[in-house]
Amino acid sequence: MILYFIINYDFKKNNFGLVLGGGGARGFFHIGVLKALQELNLEPKEISGTSIGAVIGVMYSINPKINFGKVVEELDFLEMMKKMMLGIKNGSEGMLQQYLKRYTKVTNFSKLKIKMRFNATDINNNKEVIFEKGGIFPGLAASISIPGVFTPVFCNGEFLVDGGVINNIPVNLIKKSNKILISDITGPIKKIDGKTLRTDVLYSSMALMQENKSLSEIRNIKDKKIIYIKLDDRKTFILDFRKKNYEYLIDLGYEAVMKLRKSYK
Repeated sequence: MILYFIINYDFKKNNFGLVLGGGGARGFFHIGVLKALQELNLEPKEISGTSIGAVIGVMYSINPKINFGKVVEELDFLEMMKKMMLGIKNGSEGMLQQYLKRYTKVTNFSKLKIKMRFNATDINNNKEVIFEKGGIFPGLAASISIPGVFTPVFCNGEFLVDGGVINNIPVNLIKKSNKILISDITGPIKKIDGKTLRTDVLYSSMALMQENKSLSEIRNIKDKKIIYIKLDDRKTFILDFRKKNYEYLIDLGYEAVMKLRKSYK
């Protein structure tokens, strides 16, 4: 019902916030959500994100009219992630900027067309670090630095890792909107049996902890209207950036928004 209210509100006021959660390759679901919003001529007033949600949110904030179809077709996310893991040339920050510069020369928050905030985790001090001004890429590389996969990013005197470690759905970074659309891609939480690989048990357990923590925080929000969209998929692993998954996840995100809108029309 809330999504219908937003869709039929005065959009010129851009009066809703958008939260893009972390989840690695599952983030293509976010692209589908954004494609649907573009088609519906809906533009958020502000965006928050973590990890892959931060990367996609920044690209959209730079250019709300971005052709994500072209980006997905041209950008080899798998190759980008491999090079970031190896820290080739200028480390993960340099590789991330190198890949995204073909779509934009913007490197500073002040040049974004939509207000954007994202987070990273100060692993030594158990603290959420928020990025919303200055240079974009040092913090963005930290926000996507999955522990055990990427090297922690040394930024502002601290070692930082993926923002999803401490806050995978950063609703708290939406400051000025009373209506919030959340795109949650946490997972996959696989069904466990006697033949399940230990790595799958580990990742499923981590995803379950993230999901329970995030949902608990969302339920405690009393002063905002929340629209919650969840990727219901147990197949796509967070590091599976093969192109065969792109279209499937994008379609799910697109359909999630359109289906929810139609339900309350």
